[in-house]
Amino acid sequence: MAERAHPDLFRPVPLDKQTKILQGKGGIRVSPKISCTSEKDFNCDELTLDGHAKTVYEGFLRGERVSNDGPCLGWRASGSQPYQWMSYSEVRRKAQYFGSALVEKGLDPSNETKVAIYSQNRPEWVIADLGCITYSMVTVPLYSTLGPEGYEHIINLTEVRLIVVDTHEKVTSLLDQCSKLPTLKHMVVMETPITDEITEKAVKMGVDLIAYDDFLASGERNLKDPVPCNPDDVAVIRFTSGTTGIPKGAMMTHANIMASATNMYISSRDCFSFDPGYRYISYLPLAHGLEHSAQALLFHSGCSVGFFRGDLKELVNDIQELKPELFAVVPRLANKLYDKIMAKINASYVKRALFRWAFNAKKREVDRGIFSKNTWYDKIVFGKIQALLGGQLQWIVTGSAPISDEVLTFFRVVFGCPVSEAYGQTEATCGATFTLPNETSSGHVGSPLPNVMIKLVDVEEMGYLASQDKGEICMKGSCVFKGYFKNQEKTDEAIDSEGWLHSGDIGEWLPNGALKITDRKKNIYKLSQGEYVAPEKIENVLMRSPLVGQAFVYGESLQSYNIAVIAPEEEELKKFAENNAIKGKVEELCENETVRRAIQAEIDKQCTAAKLCGFEKVRKFILHPEPFSVENGLLTPTFKNKRNVIKAMFKEKIDQLYSEN
Repeated sequence: MAERAHPDLFRPVPLDKQTKILQGKGGIRVSPKISCTSEKDFNCDELTLDGHAKTVYEGFLRGERVSNDGPCLGWRASGSQPYQWMSYSEVRRKAQYFGSALVEKGLDPSNETKVAIYSQNRPEWVIADLGCITYSMVTVPLYSTLGPEGYEHIINLTEVRLIVVDTHEKVTSLLDQCSKLPTLKHMVVMETPITDEITEKAVKMGVDLIAYDDFLASGERNLKDPVPCNPDDVAVIRFTSGTTGIPKGAMMTHANIMASATNMYISSRDCFSFDPGYRYISYLPLAHGLEHSAQALLFHSGCSVGFFRGDLKELVNDIQELKPELFAVVPRLANKLYDKIMAKINASYVKRALFRWAFNAKKREVDRGIFSKNTWYDKIVFGKIQALLGGQLQWIVTGSAPISDEVLTFFRVVFGCPVSEAYGQTEATCGATFTLPNETSSGHVGSPLPNVMIKLVDVEEMGYLASQDKGEICMKGSCVFKGYFKNQEKTDEAIDSEGWLHSGDIGEWLPNGALKITDRKKNIYKLSQGEYVAPEKIENVLMRSPLVGQAFVYGESLQSYNIAVIAPEEEELKKFAENNAIKGKVEELCENETVRRAIQAEIDKQCTAAKLCGFEKVRKFILHPEPFSVENGLLTPTFKNKRNVIKAMFKEKIDQLYSEN
């Protein structure tokens, strides 16, 4: 990859000086790699991956060249079959067919045209997205957890005329809503054959239904010249997950996405080279910033993206077949992998003793910044565990929520590679900070990425002052979004008059210059004694207990204490029940008084260990046998609690507990 940026951008950052404070007021901090000395001198637009690719489309064309038309998109039909691959040129041609078919359907090849994609990650998703940007159109991704009201709002707001859908179930759901979707006229369906029942319903609703392959064939017959996009054109309108209220459409430009790709490349240079042909497993939702921006960088570099089969239960099997060099993991999945691995290790005294010996010995090397898979400990102990994720990992990235120190250290030691924790939000395109490749500590999210300035501002009502290196995290740079689609009021709330994006997260600068996320401004509430409570902070504390799988904390201004909804960690719950001679299914265990006393004791223990104030502690809880999930609508696609949904679901039980004062 061409290194057009200044060589200093690729020098290692010392772990004890992870930020540089710019001159002037505001305490603005940047990466130590940046040579500027003041906000006025900060010119992040000059930081590009190379001198040519300034849009996602141009980046893909570069990937085709540097990969020598190598494998681009991979998939497998079943767990017993190998991955099949499409080359870069084949993907590019199919994208042009797709875009030409859009134009043939009467869609204008301009940045005013919006095309929705309602699908899990798969090659067709990427081809549809690339087809849109080949003709300067804008992609509007949808996801299942939006529900009918959510996608109705989005389709009508963006005036989508054509939507690409993967399954018959989603097609049927959309057709059932068609009377409320006046602009929707065309559906391109990936799952074939399309049933007569669905076809008849579409005709009745006045919707043109066409199979994906037939759509491509139409474009091939009516091939149009590309209408390339510009860097400042909108590439995608990415709607927020809707943890609270109506989803807002964040407009991300090509320049935003390429800035995020540049950030990832510069920040990972010391541990990952993005060589053509390197493989990546795609399972995190493409509707969200991390996955979409990561793939822009991967395609620019000529790497190969293999897709999971759509079932998270089979993800490990897909990884073992693909053998990726790069793996992005969310804490919820990392925790499950960790729990399953440790359960097998702890089942045997010999295995447990051998593992502890090897782990402690190798950790001493990791603490010195040495990552390796070639030690005796790897050959004797860790090799089989590494094989669970393909055995070829060179870099692991985690984000979307805090990851525990224990799990983070486990992954670094056992898999023998750097694990970087990213922090950002939809409105910052992807990430704003990254832990350094040679980082060995945990509990923070690293330093600002090269294209980003960060400052903290006072939140007086919560006692956070920038003069004490604490406050709301604000970001500025080329990764900050263009604004919310048709919502200037919310845009003005998010971005102030000086161009600073206000995140709503509370951060603290550590002595080494790393940023620590400590609280959340938006999800706070006040209890009757006048104290402000940040529930997400308490939830993270509760989930440190092995018996607690997930937690939702709630309080009201007329009440003096907090209530939690807890989904227990099923394997640990069963183990506890067996050790205490308690029989029954999970639902029955959740009603057992011995179990409830044990969980209350764990809650008290974790709250005390975290030194929570009295008003922050959880006095009562609801034990719910079913885990919060994307499928049951209690989690967003990035595995965050859907606070309003959980609150509504358990409101009656919460009211009952409060009435028992």
